[in-house]
Amino acid sequence: MYIKYLVFLCFLLFSISINSQSIRINEIVASNSTHFDEDGDTPDWIELYNYGSSPVSLNNWSISDEEDYNEAWVFPDLSIDPDQYFLIWASSKDRSEINYIRTLIDHGDEFKYLVPSVNIQNWNTLDFNDQSWNIGETGFGYGDGDDETELPYGTISVYLRKEFSISDISLIQGLILDIDYDDGFVAYINGEEVARANINGSPPNYNTTTPSEHEALMHQGGIPDRFAIQNPQEFLVNGENILSIEVHNISNQSSDFTIIPFLSAIYSSSTDEGIIPPEILDLNPVSFLHTDFKISSSGETIYLRNSFNDLIDSVTIEELSSDVSYGVSVNSNDFVYFEDPTPEEVNDSEEYLGVLISNINFSHNGGVLDSSISLVLEAGEDEYIKYTTDRTEPNASSILYEDPIIISNNSVIRAKAFKENYISSYSNSRTYLFNVSHQIPMLSIVTDPYNLFDNEYGIYVFGDEYEEWFPYFGANFWEDWERPIHFSFYNEEGNLVANYNAGVKIFGGWSRGQDQRSLSIFARGRYGDSEFEYPFFSDVNYNTFQSLILRNSGNDWMRSNIRDISVTSLMEGSGIDYQRFNSVATYINSDYWGMYNLREKISNHMLASKHNIDADEIDLLEINAQIVDGDNQEYIELRTFIDQNDLSIQSNYEYVENEIDVDNFIMYNVAQIYIDNTDWPGNNIKFWKHTDGKWRWILYDTDFAFGIWDQNAYYNNTLAFALNPNGPAWPNPPWSTLIFRRLVENIEFRNKFVNRYADEMNSRFLADNVVNHFISIYNSVLSELPNHLDRWGPWMSVSNIYGWVEGMNNFAANRQPEAKNHILEQFNLPDYHEVAINNQTPNYGYVRLNNNLKIQQNQWSGDYFEEVPITLKAIPESGYEFSHWSGLIESSDSEIELNITESSLIEAHFVSATELNIVINEINYKSSDDFDTGDWIELYNPNSTSIDISNWVFKDNSDSNSYIIPEGTSIQGDGYIVILRDTDDFSEYFPEITNIIGEFDFGLSASSDAIRIYNSDGVIQDEVNYLSSDPWPDLSNGSGYTLELISPNLDNSLPESWSNINFHGSPDEVNSSTASITDLDLSKTIVFPNPFNNEINLYLTLKNSSTIKASLFDIKGVKIIDVFNGSLNSGTHSIKSNVDQLSSGLYILEIITSDGIINNYKLIKR
Repeated sequence: MYIKYLVFLCFLLFSISINSQSIRINEIVASNSTHFDEDGDTPDWIELYNYGSSPVSLNNWSISDEEDYNEAWVFPDLSIDPDQYFLIWASSKDRSEINYIRTLIDHGDEFKYLVPSVNIQNWNTLDFNDQSWNIGETGFGYGDGDDETELPYGTISVYLRKEFSISDISLIQGLILDIDYDDGFVAYINGEEVARANINGSPPNYNTTTPSEHEALMHQGGIPDRFAIQNPQEFLVNGENILSIEVHNISNQSSDFTIIPFLSAIYSSSTDEGIIPPEILDLNPVSFLHTDFKISSSGETIYLRNSFNDLIDSVTIEELSSDVSYGVSVNSNDFVYFEDPTPEEVNDSEEYLGVLISNINFSHNGGVLDSSISLVLEAGEDEYIKYTTDRTEPNASSILYEDPIIISNNSVIRAKAFKENYISSYSNSRTYLFNVSHQIPMLSIVTDPYNLFDNEYGIYVFGDEYEEWFPYFGANFWEDWERPIHFSFYNEEGNLVANYNAGVKIFGGWSRGQDQRSLSIFARGRYGDSEFEYPFFSDVNYNTFQSLILRNSGNDWMRSNIRDISVTSLMEGSGIDYQRFNSVATYINSDYWGMYNLREKISNHMLASKHNIDADEIDLLEINAQIVDGDNQEYIELRTFIDQNDLSIQSNYEYVENEIDVDNFIMYNVAQIYIDNTDWPGNNIKFWKHTDGKWRWILYDTDFAFGIWDQNAYYNNTLAFALNPNGPAWPNPPWSTLIFRRLVENIEFRNKFVNRYADEMNSRFLADNVVNHFISIYNSVLSELPNHLDRWGPWMSVSNIYGWVEGMNNFAANRQPEAKNHILEQFNLPDYHEVAINNQTPNYGYVRLNNNLKIQQNQWSGDYFEEVPITLKAIPESGYEFSHWSGLIESSDSEIELNITESSLIEAHFVSATELNIVINEINYKSSDDFDTGDWIELYNPNSTSIDISNWVFKDNSDSNSYIIPEGTSIQGDGYIVILRDTDDFSEYFPEITNIIGEFDFGLSASSDAIRIYNSDGVIQDEVNYLSSDPWPDLSNGSGYTLELISPNLDNSLPESWSNINFHGSPDEVNSSTASITDLDLSKTIVFPNPFNNEINLYLTLKNSSTIKASLFDIKGVKIIDVFNGSLNSGTHSIKSNVDQLSSGLYILEIITSDGIINNYKLIKR
């Protein structure tokens, strides 16, 4: 019986193994931009195929991009039938549940509908009575020929309602709204907003028009846009539910209008509700599986294993271009490349041996030429080049490159490499210009003219149907179309420093109607690169961008042309996020296109770069909580709390303060109010938060600022405007002023706001500062203005442009008195007075005013308000200490609060300090592999008394990387503390050391970095900028040593003050070679440098007089030389020995005292 069982088990395992072999990895895409998952994203994907004759269960199978199967992603209990393809998204979303997709609302279903003439209350709720509404089938609209229910021409909006039934909402894992629309919509389920696009207002008024056009896609052969609806149990009910959609047009003159919705549900178990998803939605009716990894487009291996962890298949992919797949040939079963991927279908019959990844080499990189050139093009081995001169994309029929190309006039050369049986690489382009000159950077755009200027297809032109008055709604440039381009960026010296294939759209609102239109440029994998890597903006510490803007100056076009870049950059250092700029001379297809301001594009990626956080963990909203990225639920809940609670109650205010970055919000409002931006706050508002952060606001699109429409705008009471509870729909509706209105009810917030406004008027907004800033930016573009005017405004002169700049300067010169009076009026304050602050020794320290302004000059003054207390804090520089205040108040407290009732003078007094600075004493920036303690630094207190270092800050060379030392932390006199990146790693090797803190969340560079220590007032206490190479000791770079300061008394900014003394370092101990053994007679011994070149230095501190003998031995124990032999008294001694005659290698230094105590040190001769 036992033998029969073994035979049966072996047969069963053999059968399973045989069946397993019929599953293979059939096709892989590592950079997908055309196939959408249920969230509307385009992740990588892997296709499996069962080529056998029996179903195969994938239960507990695994797939991974790591060879270690213990880390592999595991399949749920599902099977693949014979001749069946199965798609897995390699998205890193890690979803392994088996789900079932059913479509509840389909194209052609009947809806109740109404073209409204007034706003209707609660029309989107389940209980609303819609008996009088019309009934029609989707789609609804006019003009595109895709409308089963035709609406009157010029319809601005339509309301739709459709009931759908769900028997058990606990089975619903998510909802998917696919919607084809023209031009904007808001969708609700049971009255809760679930999706919107291209429409403002919460809710929009019935007659609200969209800010831009959005073309429906289905009638052109495209697919609807997808919106994933999360957490549906929060608003669904068992039984009948209602989908309501309000659709809005761009104007009543628009030529078309469309809405076609689909609603699908993701169930956790099989159901008959709804129907199988229609083909156009490309939704697999059974399951969406997402792995916990993504596929690297630069190449890696994918491993497929069965439930016994046997390797069933593995595929190694080389570098894959966007939307190119690697899979099994239908002809040979070899792996080949496909230009047209076919997920869940038989692989394409047109296949290739590989993908060309080489770039064309141009012998001249283009730009400005002063004489003709002979252009040579080069490609890879066995490759040939096709090129064009008419700006079109090269293809197999283009000109074959055989001889150098003579360039003697303005030209565009676009070239592409080809190879037999290979998918061609991306093209590359260069622009060559003659008889032009620019003193600012130059940006050249190249594209097929068809993409921009064709009457039907071009995004830059009017097209056939548009309104005849500005801003020409209905024109092509109001469509949300994207076209491929190549752009080249040349620096001020004319050198090509960046060039990319990219996508371009028309950008902006009404400024689209201007002849020079703004453009947004996108890095996308399908064009070749998913990000632009170049420091386009000199004043940021990052150089990667997913998108850029070429802005035409918006409403300020052909006026000052610098208004927005001047105003936003005025806020540098304010804590407000804004878009950096770089003014550029721009060409399109070798035609001069004027001066643009190259800007960052506001996005989650821009914010992630600025704040060194994960872009996927950012919620970015605009207008009235409309989603740009992420989710708006937290903000809506916060806004509801603010609306329903009295913020003058401190506990309520503190709740809001915990959710909003109050300092940022105050500065944001101060800026908008001072500059008199009246295209705000009901417009041009974006705000965001990180998962672990607070809501912050972004300053942008300030074209209305500084009196663009009114030279006397400095009189405007923008403070009252921003607090208006009953403003019109534009520009300051009630929802837009709500948070600010409620917060100023709290006296703490009010005082912070008033003081910050006063601070800024006493510094940043001083008339001279503002005017100098504006003139500086004007001068930076002055050389380009004649060219720009020749192109777009030949009737204008440079003096006309300067006239607009003078208008901005006039605003700056006259704004402050009006703004101060506005504060008095709004908050019913008695008066404001001058406060003078004196400091006779500004090099000894400074005064921090309102925890904002740093006053470090002999004499300073500014105006502050009665009934709004100000705070002064005296902060000494390193090596000094605060003594006392005199004048208005006599006090030795470093921080004081003052109530100003008249003009006042106060003086801060500083003296030399009696306390020594904390010292950076040891640095471990790269451990050895066999003794990996993680990064750490050691601080030393050279004083005899303890020093409290609570809230001190440790930074590397980036201000975005910082570790705040915990409250209650101190260093004992003559003591140490170690700051760790990883406590577990450190404690594994140094379990006896408990004088540790951490963890810091950034790494120290193994090449070069800074270690900076600031006290709680932000004053730097010590700084070390190290290298991993000469002249710094280099055994710290993974060889088992740390950087150890030879003596705390030495200048630790100098490389010669450091050495590699102890193997594995000496944390929490003196940095001597005997740090790990008992010293006996030698209380302190330091040997340096180690490694050494020609000289050894010994520092000996003797407790008692002694005879000392120091000798060098080779590794075999043979004595080589006596370094020292003689008597020394108690105390510290320096011994120097020349050892130039020694060859490179390992030596032992032996030091023997007269008492027979022996200490040995391992040294290395370079």
